Amino acid sequence: MIAADVYNRFVTNAQSEDIAERWNSVYPAMRTILDTVIQAQRGAERQTVDVARLERVRREMGQQHRGDFKECTRSPGSFSICAGYSQVREVLAVTSIGHPDAGAVHRLAGELADVVASATKGRQLEWEAERGAVPAQPVDGGRHERADSERTERGTR
Repeated sequence: MIAADVYNRFVTNAQSEDIAERWNSVYPAMRTILDTVIQAQRGAERQTVDVARLERVRREMGQQHRGDFKECTRSPGSFSICAGYSQVREVLAVTSIGHPDAGAVHRLAGELADVVASATKGRQLEWEAERGAVPAQPVDGGRHERADSERTERGTR
């Protein structure tokens, strides 16, 4: 089973527990989906998906599930929210719309997407704070009519 906690400084304990619970409940279904698709594609005359990619996804999902996934050879094994989200998206790409576990896989993907987005925003804000940078803003405030009038007034037209 996946470790009880998803370690990321931008993920709250409640989010971590929710992700772990959802992952643990839907992992067997995702594994079955991948096994079924891989087996069917191996026997197909003309493959419609990249079987090697799905096998890699299946292997990495197993590592995520055991909590020994390494994004880098030097990093300690853990559960990665970004890699987990990528893997779940790969499963969704080969999941039939009418599959009984499709809803659970989509809910896991949604939860991971929200956490990845908030972690990305947290990293960006942290980076800007470290460098004393001001968040990027449009020069003209995003209003094109103002930018055009400024160009006209300066005689650039």
